[in-house]
Amino acid sequence: MKRLLAGLMALLALPAVAKEGDTFRPFVSYARYYDSNLFRLSDSEIAAASQVFAKTTDQYGVLSAGLNVDWQPGRQRVLASASLSQLRYSHYDSQDNDGYDYQLRWNWQLGSHWSGLVGATDIQSQSKYEDVQIGFVPNEVTRERQFASANWLFHPRWQIGLNVAQSDIANSAPAQFTSDYEDQSMGATLTYITPKGSRLSGQLRKVDADYPNRVLGVIDNSFSQTEYNLLGDWRSTGKLTARGRLGYVQRDYPNVSARNYDGFNGRISADYFPTGKTVFNLSVYRELGNSNDANATYSLDTGATLGAAWLATNKITLRANASYENRDFQGDPGVIILGTTRNEDTLSGSFSISYVPIRMATIDLGWQAGSRDSNVAVEEYTYHLFFASVRADF
Repeated sequence: MKRLLAGLMALLALPAVAKEGDTFRPFVSYARYYDSNLFRLSDSEIAAASQVFAKTTDQYGVLSAGLNVDWQPGRQRVLASASLSQLRYSHYDSQDNDGYDYQLRWNWQLGSHWSGLVGATDIQSQSKYEDVQIGFVPNEVTRERQFASANWLFHPRWQIGLNVAQSDIANSAPAQFTSDYEDQSMGATLTYITPKGSRLSGQLRKVDADYPNRVLGVIDNSFSQTEYNLLGDWRSTGKLTARGRLGYVQRDYPNVSARNYDGFNGRISADYFPTGKTVFNLSVYRELGNSNDANATYSLDTGATLGAAWLATNKITLRANASYENRDFQGDPGVIILGTTRNEDTLSGSFSISYVPIRMATIDLGWQAGSRDSNVAVEEYTYHLFFASVRADF
């Protein structure tokens, strides 16, 4: 608590020294949640856990404070954010967590032909319980990423871009060390820009990834992935925008070639604004995912999300979202392991209402529900979650 309060006091002091034209926006928020199945347990696991832990429901609160910066010196733009959070449970206080989120992005511009992005993120948070191997053991996940890109507009309609990135994911619980992950990626893009601002690009991307704490020959150690993508950013009218990525992916596992994958993947998203107060969002995808399952080295994820928001009044906004995903775990692990290769469907939905009584304050009330059906019984779960939050932006 002392660390969070000290950080908040420092953040609140910053606007006094901000230069004219700079944008510094400190905030503080508190949210309260009730979760009917905190550890995302199956019915059989709930029955067993109730004999030992007495309950699988819990309430918890999240206190956060931070600062958002949007600074535009000349043709440059710097976007930065920093926040600290405290998560505290009513019953399972062993799961209490202190987290942080630091992000920095510099959108640079050099003359009329060169532009790009340089940035880094560092985020620490509690892992999702549906992703951990032992749900009752607390686990903090630290995600670090550094990235840079450069684009050359060599013609009013044509642009060449290069980008590089590095990511690292680390877990605090020993049982999750095998999920630690790191990768390095680089890509080259050729883009055509239409007179109305739409973009069509061809991209070549290469990723080299490693699981540093996995034993050679068990599940997976590393892979190399090559992508040939077609990217689109389409703006047909003022009411509709669409983005897409369609491509062919080749993933090679050097230790066991039977794990290799090649196929078509992609994601298409669209935003539709039928009126000035209503927006619909739709996304469909088929993507290659990483696997923590002992019987598979990757998952093929296919799904869709649908969202809607309606500005009922100048103070009240209603939001609704729904999503569906099928995860088909594939890839020969290279060793004989007893068990079933998982195939599961996850369905979730939410509804919330936001109220802005004054310009600086927002109150949210909401509900969320979800379920996962799997051919492995212990991987199934259902839950309901209710929340209320208040946030002040200064």
